[in-house]
Amino acid sequence: MISRAAVTEIVHVERVGAGVLRRLEAAPLALGRVHSVFERAVNVLGHDGRLLALHGPGPLAAPFAAALDRLPRRGALVPGMEVEHRDGRLVLGGHALDWRGAEVVETALVPAGDRSALAAALLDAPLPAGAPALRAPLALDARQRLAGGLRHRDSRGVIDGALRLIGLGEGLTPAGDDCLVGTLAIVRRFRPDLLVVHPDIATAIGAAARDGTTAVGREFLLHALEGSFSEVVIALAAAGTEDDARAALADLLTMGATSGADTAAGMRLGLEALAP
Repeated sequence: MISRAAVTEIVHVERVGAGVLRRLEAAPLALGRVHSVFERAVNVLGHDGRLLALHGPGPLAAPFAAALDRLPRRGALVPGMEVEHRDGRLVLGGHALDWRGAEVVETALVPAGDRSALAAALLDAPLPAGAPALRAPLALDARQRLAGGLRHRDSRGVIDGALRLIGLGEGLTPAGDDCLVGTLAIVRRFRPDLLVVHPDIATAIGAAARDGTTAVGREFLLHALEGSFSEVVIALAAAGTEDDARAALADLLTMGATSGADTAAGMRLGLEALAP
């Protein structure tokens, strides 16, 4: 049922992913409900079962995100609150989020062959330690299996390692998920044929992600399987010069408590495993 709640404040969407925009434009009037509220982000769960992340100004922190000129005031949004779609706006908690005029960002990672700039940034210096969960024996074994599967083009090995990483660790996006997203970014950039020749990889990871991790972790993984990533991951994977790659890596490492470092670790794993 549509509540037609009164709008008391307009918030402008500054940046929105191309896929998110298509989804918003096709959304029903009763779009969904607020899923979770944090200091720097709000997640909306649509009736299609997929998340939309709302955060403040800046690059899109997720391929399913929209960047607002400001987040609604603290306490204005609570989990379970209805979210409505009205004429190019999302209405929730008395706020209308207007996406008309927003900059549309392509979050799909385009395949390429030159990895020299990325390799210079990722392989020449040690990365921060990241989450302790990724250094535990179970995680190290999973990462070794994943790397071996990629190195030998063995889909069973890739699946075995990937499934052991999904949901591994704590937090909004478990460290294992972040690591796997980073690896998938490298596969999508430099060896997309691997997922075409072995469709069982995406099928297995997608099925495990739907039930084996957090809602946000699942969304990152499903988008990664579709070839979509956050702006900073795309900037790093697609960097054309060493300077650009190092700047993008520095930006990535600031993401979350350890999410950026864990994602970078996954990108390094993929880059090393797929080295010519």
